[in-house]
Amino acid sequence: MTTLPHESPAPDAHKHYWRVQSLYLLAGIGFLSLLIWLPRNQEWLTGTVGRFDEQRQTLGKQTDVATRRQKGYDEVYTYTELIKQRCQPNDYFLIPPQRYLIRNAYEQGKKTGYNWLYPSVLYYHLGKSVHLLEMTAPDSLLQRATHTFWVYENKIFLLTFKPHNRTLVMNEFRKYDPHFFAYTPEQAKAYYKSTR
Repeated sequence: MTTLPHESPAPDAHKHYWRVQSLYLLAGIGFLSLLIWLPRNQEWLTGTVGRFDEQRQTLGKQTDVATRRQKGYDEVYTYTELIKQRCQPNDYFLIPPQRYLIRNAYEQGKKTGYNWLYPSVLYYHLGKSVHLLEMTAPDSLLQRATHTFWVYENKIFLLTFKPHNRTLVMNEFRKYDPHFFAYTPEQAKAYYKSTR
């Protein structure tokens, strides 16, 4: 039997449609619940929520953006604010090889064995406030670098390139393979111990 355009569909078809939609909804809720209760996902979720709640309790009603960023991002905020203060949008900031920083500034970050940011974190926090260069860039581009981080007595300083220090810095950075730059704390500890 065919239905005419002005007639409504049969009531059974309507009920069947809502039953199928209800089954999809229940299956989706079940799948999402299963994902949340997997141990690794649950650890991530409780850690993230716990960290947010701890920050909210610690900071209380402090609404100062700088205070909140300092508390939330720790070294990231310190490093990126230093770069923003000293560099202009037309400057080029050279990201040193991470192995150089781990080997030379390990003592400063001894509690974690890791004293550097992932380059992606710098890209995220700095945005377009400065051009970022990695050591894997061509030499012609590396010559444009105006600032970098330099380690002296286990402390990291923001160094401005001058004609007398550029060659020294570049030669030092080239001693370290820059291609693997995203160390975890465990890898940083292992690398530091292997270089001693």
